[in-house]
Amino acid sequence: MLNNQLILITGPTATGKTEIALEVAQHLPKVEIISADSRQIYRYMDIGTAKPTAEQQNQCPHHLLDVFGPEENYSAGAYARAARSIIEQVWNRGGLPIMVGGTGLYWQSALDGCFEDVTEYAPTRAELQNRLHCEGLASLYEDLGRRDPVAHARLQPGDAQRILRALEVAMVGKGTLSKLWRERKGQPLVRQPQMISLTMARSRLYERVDQRVEQMVEQGWIEEVRSLREMGYDPSDSALGTLGYLEICSALAGHCPWQEAVERTKQRTRHLAKRQITWCRRDRRLRELDLDVWGKAGVVQRIVGEWEHRWGSGAG
Repeated sequence: MLNNQLILITGPTATGKTEIALEVAQHLPKVEIISADSRQIYRYMDIGTAKPTAEQQNQCPHHLLDVFGPEENYSAGAYARAARSIIEQVWNRGGLPIMVGGTGLYWQSALDGCFEDVTEYAPTRAELQNRLHCEGLASLYEDLGRRDPVAHARLQPGDAQRILRALEVAMVGKGTLSKLWRERKGQPLVRQPQMISLTMARSRLYERVDQRVEQMVEQGWIEEVRSLREMGYDPSDSALGTLGYLEICSALAGHCPWQEAVERTKQRTRHLAKRQITWCRRDRRLRELDLDVWGKAGVVQRIVGEWEHRWGSGAG
């Protein structure tokens, strides 16, 4: 039986997590992939989120992709509940869930539990959206620094979705978001999950980040954002105000040159990768696999080998 067996493949953006997970899926029984990416959950945002292609999704079942519209808010707690339910369903089917993604707060909340929050935030959220339009994100980020310095230090000044979430909790919740996470209660989902963090030399990673941003633009990222704007979505919406999409919206509106928008996106993505590395290194359960040392095939071999060592190649 595969119950209580789970693999996590995480690490910074642009390390090739999706490709490696699909390679691993070819060697293990009844794999179903669960996205742990905070933006792939949104519809119509395929290129800029590096969402698995239709061809990749056809290789094995995928979950938590294309669930919400870009205007909808989604929290780590909601993700944890959804992911845990899906994982249980996969186990009941005799399958092996592999969580794949770089949003540390998402996979950590799913594996370790999260705080319950039944506070009604709609009025405050509407107020903050109005402030965002009138004052701009910088003003809200500064306000967050006064109300929740810990969350402020962890968030980038351009991360509209998370800034608004942290601020609404600080304004009307039972404490700050950082305090609630420290005090979260819940039972671990899996006693000893197999947790993998992909790494590579920082210089090579940053080169891959820059190349991927250029590739996304070539694949039609600008047209994807233009289409979202034509559908009525706005940079103040939860998903469209995130990395890359915000910069392209700014260029579409004539607020900055295209090349400046692209360079800003590269820079912010490099900063994201750095934060993801820091997050992963704080969790000692993660086994680092260096792609510069082992290569893609070697990393896949080691993930499969660890699974076989833990549970036996005949499991399931």
